[in-house]
Order: sequence, then structure tokens, then C-alpha cells
Amino acid sequence: MSRTMTTAILAAILGVCILKVPMPASAGSVTLMLTPNGESADLIQQGLRIYSAIEEQKNKKKKRKNHAHVDRRDNAAALSQKGRDNNGVIVQRGHHHAATVAQDGEHNAFGLFQFGHDTKLDVVQAGDRQVGLVLQGGW
Repeated sequence: MSRTMTTAILAAILGVCILKVPMPASAGSVTLMLTPNGESADLIQQGLRIYSAIEEQKNKKKKRKNHAHVDRRDNAAALSQKGRDNNGVIVQRGHHHAATVAQDGEHNAFGLFQFGHDTKLDVVQAGDRQVGLVLQGGW
């Protein structure tokens, strides 16, 4: 067979397979993880501190040594912090999210934002002055 005919047959078989077995809408997610250095890391760290301060004012919480904000009761989130001046933020919008952030050291900052549904992520920051930001969406 010619190359054109083989390509056409393979394309037709693939097309039939795709039509017969549709991908469920709940089978996808996307994760964007940033681990910046230098000025970019400072900017993200300050942004997370400002976000935490605003949330503390909204909820009238007392100022704490380590900052944590876990949003939405119908999702699972845990934040563990050892050391000084750590900042962790977990925000979950949607349903069936699971997240853990563990910070062991000093001056660490991490923001985890989950949207949609059915996303999961576990993060560990071990050491000092680590900064990270994750945006995660599921459908």
C-alpha cells in the first residue's frame, strides 16, 4: 500500500476509536508550579503575606508567628509548619480537593490554589527561604 493510503486508514481507525470511546469530562486536570528565585521569589512571598493578612482581618483572627489560611470546609487541606516565619496558603474553590503543605525551616512561603474539582497535591518545603506557588484546576 502507498503511504497516503496507510495514513488514511490509520486516521479513519483512530477517528472511529475516538468516537466510540469518549473521554469523560471529569478525567482531566492541569497544574502550574512556580519555584522562583531572587526578586520574583520575594514578590510572591510578599503577595502571600498580604493575602494572609487580609484573610486574618476578614476573619478577625489573632496575629500568629506562622501564617496559614485554609479555605472551604468541604475539601481536605492540611498545613504543617515547623520553624519561624513560614507562610502557607491553601485556597480551594470547588469540590473534592485534597492538599497538604509541610514547611520545615525558616522564612518559607507556599501558595496552593485549587479550582474546579478532584485535584490533589502534597508539597514539602524542607530548608530555609524556599518559595513556591501552584495553580491547579480540575474538570
